[in-house]
Amino acid sequence: MAIVKVNYTRKEGSAKATIRYMQHRAGKDKAKVTRTLFGSDGLMGRWEAYRMIDSAEKGSTFFRIIINPDVKTEDTKRDLTLREVTQRTIHALEEQLQKTVSWVGVVHADHTPQRHVHAIVIVKERLLPVQVLRHVATDACLEQRHERDLAREKTEREQEGAEWERER
Repeated sequence: MAIVKVNYTRKEGSAKATIRYMQHRAGKDKAKVTRTLFGSDGLMGRWEAYRMIDSAEKGSTFFRIIINPDVKTEDTKRDLTLREVTQRTIHALEEQLQKTVSWVGVVHADHTPQRHVHAIVIVKERLLPVQVLRHVATDACLEQRHERDLAREKTEREQEGAEWERER
């Protein structure tokens, strides 16, 4: 099961600091890394993320979410499209809240064996349905794992068939 962690701040400055961390956390061996931010409309620059924070409705909460697929059952080959998992998870959140939310995310795949996503979701809510997020993220990961495994098996069968034909 995917791990989904949530905490929050109500301070714009803290939310912006989280954006900087998400985008520039040092990689392995303290190497400088700049990661690509994304949101509901695709790729996003840091200044766009800051504008999103600045334009948040008064009284909004900035929820910091980490989505971490299980390495033993979901991201076994480190090949899941974590951006897609994030989008599906946020979409389920929007359905649960019955409103569109502003959000920004980034994939961290370079400083730990466990690939994960950091995201900030901006809503005027006090709590998020974490169990719903966890179940949706897990389902999205398992679906992708199944699709990728089927595609790999098909490719292997085709290669075996081609080798069988050459040996004739």
